[in-house]
Amino acid sequence: MAMIAFENGDLTEIPYQMFFSPVYTLSFAGNKIETLPTLAMMPPGMTIPELNLKNNPLRELPAALMAPDPFVMSINAQNTSLSAMPAWIKTNTKVVWAYDTPFCATPVTDPTLAYQVMCSERPMNQKACFPMCLLRTLYRIENTA
Repeated sequence: MAMIAFENGDLTEIPYQMFFSPVYTLSFAGNKIETLPTLAMMPPGMTIPELNLKNNPLRELPAALMAPDPFVMSINAQNTSLSAMPAWIKTNTKVVWAYDTPFCATPVTDPTLAYQVMCSERPMNQKACFPMCLLRTLYRIENTA
């Protein structure tokens, strides 16, 4: 499966075009990203199976998404500075890995967030949960010739 990775560099922002890419994994681990306003620009109906943001000084996720139905199956936000989760996490994600964040340093009182946000370390051998048979349907490439 396709993957775009810009890891362990000096990125401070992610170009919005990255969120239009039909890939299985987008990884920006180990950069200098503090905020992610371009994530809010995901196009309607877009699905990103895995978004890796771990080891960034990430302080916040966008408060809202512009379209109501983009979906990020798995967000890895381990070892970031996230102290809160926006409301869209409940409806537009399946799991957020948030081990070693300020968010997980306090008790999670919202039952939906407690179910979706994992405050334990993501197991090294765990793969993202996504029905691979649907990837070609989601990212259909039309022949224009």
